[in-house]
Amino acid sequence: MRALHASADGAWLAYLEGCAATKAQSLPPDTASCDLYVVPAAGGAEPARAARAVTTLPGAVAVSPVGAEWAVLAEYDYATATGTLVRWRPGAGAKTLATAVSFHGFGPAGQLGYIAGGALFIAPPGGEPQQVAGVTEASSFELARRGGGRVGLVRRKGSAGGELLALVAGKEDHDGFIGRPERVAAPVGDYAFGNGPEERYAFTRLARDGAELQLAGASTHPEVLGQRVRAFGFRPSGDAIAFLSDAVPGKQGDLHVRAGEAELALAKDVGEFRWAVKAPLLAWLEGYDPRVRSGTLAVGGPGVASRTLGKNVSEFELGPDGRWVAFLQHSTRSGYSVDLQLAGAEGEGKPRTVAQGAFGFDFSPDGRWLYYRDACTRSGEGCDLERLELGNPAAKPERIAEGMKSFEFDPRDPGRVLVTWKRLDRDALDVAVFTQGKLVKVDTYVLPGSARFLPPDSKRVAYAVVQEKRAGVYVAEVP
Repeated sequence: MRALHASADGAWLAYLEGCAATKAQSLPPDTASCDLYVVPAAGGAEPARAARAVTTLPGAVAVSPVGAEWAVLAEYDYATATGTLVRWRPGAGAKTLATAVSFHGFGPAGQLGYIAGGALFIAPPGGEPQQVAGVTEASSFELARRGGGRVGLVRRKGSAGGELLALVAGKEDHDGFIGRPERVAAPVGDYAFGNGPEERYAFTRLARDGAELQLAGASTHPEVLGQRVRAFGFRPSGDAIAFLSDAVPGKQGDLHVRAGEAELALAKDVGEFRWAVKAPLLAWLEGYDPRVRSGTLAVGGPGVASRTLGKNVSEFELGPDGRWVAFLQHSTRSGYSVDLQLAGAEGEGKPRTVAQGAFGFDFSPDGRWLYYRDACTRSGEGCDLERLELGNPAAKPERIAEGMKSFEFDPRDPGRVLVTWKRLDRDALDVAVFTQGKLVKVDTYVLPGSARFLPPDSKRVAYAVVQEKRAGVYVAEVP
């Protein structure tokens, strides 16, 4: 068994089994071809084989973000990087949609898109695929969050000029998800939609002296934002975009933000930047040295004064509400140390040292806690998991677990955390859930990466066991 996938509604599980190794110099060492099976999460039925010869390469198995639906590349041909696309849905079972498929994926609303023989096909949520007229030699696409206006972006192959097409829904496009192609620019490198209601998107047009960033909206023509752009990213709300411009060999690029009609220059020589999930705040590393992958951490953004938090920073995270920033700072004051620091993003005062020698940290989804691993052994595979309550000056770190390997928050309930321990006798994990202030054991000999909370309430955990005597797919209930 090689992987486990859960449907968005938590009612179905899919997994890869019967794997045969695929060896080639161009492939990752553990690449294999497997059969995909689907089984109800509630049990009571035999697993049904949905597809054969499914590759373990990333992206082969796509899961719809709504309901229960999979789109899988079966009978995968490694020489041509194409396969037969099979869709599985409850009640309908497995259905072959196309052969020679090179790219596929679901949109945020559950619409399915795929490229077969260079042509683009889109199936509205719950509907059947329709070919998008006028699109040829396509190489990739991105589908918008909803129908209406611009419903997708398509990039054509480099041999076709690397042209970017916008799919625009017309009056004849009643379902609002297919659209007709309109040329945007060529040749194009990166492209992405913003998540806001304005259906804005950005892309880089490739030129001899570097990439030119352009921004377009549902009713506006593309506008040039910067030259020699190395990276860009929309704020999660979609109403602002940050980008690194004037990047040339030996120079990282300068950080700018465009929000509405206003543009703000924030910093020079920036290596990384990141938006807060639920706040108009940006954090970045300026004066970045790629040789040691560190720089000076600062925060700011539209309507927020910039503030420097620390030098020699290699990793950082913003709290979801933008109130806090956690980061790893390299220090040689009393011998070399990597310290986990915590600072208020907009407040006064110096950052606080939370722990020395931390390996991995993150904020809880509700922004109440900072979780982190420290006191690590075995190259970071055996650590203590601790958490610190934010906004409480008197709070002291609370130890959650000892000797653990990893932790993962439940996306629906911030009070639930999946905790794993690396076994010493084989490549497997022991798994528990931290909930209601205590650890609840789930199981042992779990396939790494397979354990996950199931919708709708996260009171079930699905996982695969690799121990020979009881190998299989399991679902456990937790408080």
